[in-house]
Amino acid sequence: MKKEVLFLVAIILICSSQLFAQKTSKHLERGNAYFEVRYYAKAIPEYEKYLRSTKLAAIELKLADCYRKVGQYEKAEDVYASYFAKQKHKVNDSLIIRYADVLKKQEKYAEAKAEYEQLSANCYHKAQCIAACDSFLNSSHSSECEIENMSKINSIHSDIAPVVYKNGLVFSSNREETMIKKKSSNTALPLYNLWYAEGKDSLYPDHLSNFSMRINTIHHECCASFTADYKTVFFTRSIDKPYSNDPGSKNALKMYSASWQNNNWTDWQTFVFNDTTRSYGHPAVEGNEELFFFVSDMEGGYGGTDIYVCFSIDHKWTNPINLGPYVNSPYNDMYPFYHPDGTLYFSSNRPEGMGGYDIYSATENEDGDYEFVTNLKAPINSPLDDISVYWNKERSVGYFSSNREGGKGEEDIYMIKNKE
Repeated sequence: MKKEVLFLVAIILICSSQLFAQKTSKHLERGNAYFEVRYYAKAIPEYEKYLRSTKLAAIELKLADCYRKVGQYEKAEDVYASYFAKQKHKVNDSLIIRYADVLKKQEKYAEAKAEYEQLSANCYHKAQCIAACDSFLNSSHSSECEIENMSKINSIHSDIAPVVYKNGLVFSSNREETMIKKKSSNTALPLYNLWYAEGKDSLYPDHLSNFSMRINTIHHECCASFTADYKTVFFTRSIDKPYSNDPGSKNALKMYSASWQNNNWTDWQTFVFNDTTRSYGHPAVEGNEELFFFVSDMEGGYGGTDIYVCFSIDHKWTNPINLGPYVNSPYNDMYPFYHPDGTLYFSSNRPEGMGGYDIYSATENEDGDYEFVTNLKAPINSPLDDISVYWNKERSVGYFSSNREGGKGEEDIYMIKNKE
C-alpha cells in the first residue's frame, strides 16, 4: 500500500511538472510571437511569467529590450545590469550602446560614460560618446532660449512635426477627435492626420481643424512641408500593413504633393522616386522648390534611415544624393528641415546624443557638403526623444516635438523663443 501511494505521488509530481513546463513554454512562445511583431507591451508580461521559473539569459535580454522600447527605463536598467553582471566580458558593443542609452534617458551620464568606456577600441562611436557624456555632465541649460509647451493644441496622444502655415501651425496627430475613425492594425491606436491650428495670436494658435479632408485618408498622413507661397504641400502617407519578417510587407512610407487651386487641395502627385520596396518620407522642400530633402531606407545608405537631397533642374528633380557620413550615421537620421540661411536641421538617435532622438544642425564646408554637425543640447534636447524642429526665417521662434517629462501626451509640441 505504501509503495502504491508513493508511486501515485510520483505520477502526480511528474504530471504537475509537465503541466507547469507546458504552461511556462506557452508564455515563452507568446512572448516571442509578440516580440517578433513588435508588440513589446504585450510581450513583457509573457516574458515576466516565463522568467519566474526559468532564468534564461537570452530571454532576460529580450525583456530588457521590451522595457526600453516602451519607455520603462528603470526596469530596463535593472534587467540590463543583471544580464551584464552574469555575462561579464561577453557583451558586445551593440548591447553596451543600448544599456548606455537607457542610462542617459535617466540623465545618468556618468554611468553611461562608464559603459561607453567598455566599448571595443574600433567602435565607430566610442570617442564621440565619451566626449558627449563629459559635455552633458559639465554643461548647464542654455540661457539663449526658452521652451514652452503648446498646451492649447497638444492632446494626450502624439502631436508631432509642426510647421508654420499662414497664420498658424500644421502638425500631425493621432488624436481620436477625427472625422475619419481609423486605427492602425499594428498598434490598435488611431492613425495620424494633418491638423491646422490658427488663432488671433499666431504664436499661440488655439482653434483646431482638420487640415484637409482630401488629404487625410484612412491611412497615416504626416510631416507636411510647404512652398513659400503655401500653394504646394508635400507630405508623407503610410500604408498600414501587418508586420511580418519580410521587409517588403512592412509599413511603407510614400511622399505625395498637392496644389492649392480653386480653394481646395488638388492636382495630386506621387514623388517620382517612390517604389514598393522602400520607404520615402519626411519631405522638406526649400521655399522656392530648388531643393528637396527627404528620408529613406533605400539601399546604399549609412544606417537605418538616411537623409537625401534632390535638386530642381528644368522643373524636374535630380536623382537623390545621400548627404554623407556627417549628417547620416549607422543609426536613424530623420525629420530634415532646411532653413533659408542654408542650415540643415534633423533628428538622430546616434548614441553620442543626450538620449533617444536629439536635434542637430549641420552647415556646409567650402565644397558645399554638410560637414559641421552640432547637437543643439538642452533645453531643446532632453534625455528622451526630441524631433522635427522648425524655425521661422529670423530664427527668433521655433517649434519641435518631444516626449520629455512633464508633457501632456505621448509627444507634445513645444515652442522655442530665442532671447533678444
